[in-house]
Amino acid sequence: MHDFSTPTEISPDKLPPAPTNFIEPNKRPLSAMTPIIITKDDQLVGVIGGSGGMNIIPAVVQVFLNHFVKRMNPLEAVPSPRIYHKLIPNVVRYENLSTYEGDHIELSEENIIFLKERGHQLHETPALAITQFVVQSIKTCIKMNRKIGKDTSLLTKLGTLRAVSDPRKGGYPAAA
Repeated sequence: MHDFSTPTEISPDKLPPAPTNFIEPNKRPLSAMTPIIITKDDQLVGVIGGSGGMNIIPAVVQVFLNHFVKRMNPLEAVPSPRIYHKLIPNVVRYENLSTYEGDHIELSEENIIFLKERGHQLHETPALAITQFVVQSIKTCIKMNRKIGKDTSLLTKLGTLRAVSDPRKGGYPAAA
């Protein structure tokens, strides 16, 4: 029930209550669930998902940008420091935390100065969202010789899957 809005729930650190998200029979709460499935040439390239309420969206988008735009490898893209901004309150939150393994994740001083120079109010925070990232590297094609309709020369692309669990939550998947 916590994910629904209530008309009397007014807090300076939360978004204002939305009538479309009020509790009603047969209704589900709005969700910030934002899985990203990336394909190229009809082949799976990657999948990103996360947990963390309203912080899921910026977390999965930053992992996507880190790997597919900034060209970080998956093991760098997931633990890279993140910034979060919900608009209300008007504060940019940036990560500064130690993982369970003892590694430290924090935004660089250069990036903090960059944000301050642009007038942002900054607030240091521990982890706000946890991500999981799976990437497939397409390597070779093989001829399967399976009959699908009239085509008996089906080619299948083989690849290597790399999965990265966020070190902010131990670095291990939550399910077996």
